[in-house]
Amino acid sequence: MIVQRRCRLLILLVLPVILLGLAAPSAGYSSTLYERSLTKLESSLQTASPDDFMFVVMGDSRDNDEIFKKILTAAAKLKPLFILHGGDTVFTGREKKFNRFLDIVESTLPDTPIFVVIGNHELTNNVKSPHGKQIFQEKIGPLNYVLDVKRLGMRVIALDNSLYELTPTQLQYLEEQLTVKRKYKFVIMHIPPETQKWQHKQCFTKGADRLKQIMSEQKVSVALFSHLHLYAQDEVKGVKYIITGGAAAPLHASVPFGEHYYHFIVVRVKDGKVSTEVIRINSDLEESPLPME
Repeated sequence: MIVQRRCRLLILLVLPVILLGLAAPSAGYSSTLYERSLTKLESSLQTASPDDFMFVVMGDSRDNDEIFKKILTAAAKLKPLFILHGGDTVFTGREKKFNRFLDIVESTLPDTPIFVVIGNHELTNNVKSPHGKQIFQEKIGPLNYVLDVKRLGMRVIALDNSLYELTPTQLQYLEEQLTVKRKYKFVIMHIPPETQKWQHKQCFTKGADRLKQIMSEQKVSVALFSHLHLYAQDEVKGVKYIITGGAAAPLHASVPFGEHYYHFIVVRVKDGKVSTEVIRINSDLEESPLPME
């Protein structure tokens, strides 16, 4: 009964954006990846322990299916509660590219929930096809959403900053969702904000200062980002920030911070404490990292 009430609450929170995806579900499926993952999560929550649970975070899996499959397989062996994907699942937001991503996910992780944040590469498309953001909503899921697990004391807020900004409406939404009383709060979006440590043209600034203030005031446990194809960590106003963009896309050698290797992140909550661990995935392709696009 607790799980049923949680699920109803979650659906109410994101209903305005879910409706955009219900009109045209992905080929071969009667629902979006997000909705299928909610069903899987509801099932796995029945045996999850509030004192010891974990989930996986990865991002930027485009351009190399074999490495992506290797990372998914390694993540699945850990039996995470769910996987968060920080975006750039495809190189261009064309239907066949999304279908390929879904085929890989469903065949490699048939039982593991995976929730995706939209990235900038999902937006791009050719003029003969619908916009990538529309296809993302039809096949993958909503653009801004909340995963709320009351029994575990956990809340995840996902935001669309694929245009290198957070709007005042989004920041208000974030603040409202973070005011809900939960012990563990996580925020995820694709593009990282510029910080004193992360100085790069691919980091966003519009809305970034307010984002940092909100996350500090609301005591976010970990803030998660992708977009840069590397691993990096920073701390801003008492909040841990992590960039995880090493799930298959070409590594970026020219970025002057972080570590350049394929990887994913494990976030674990045990005995009331949150920890993160980097799991490195070895590949011969790591020998030739590419400059930032």
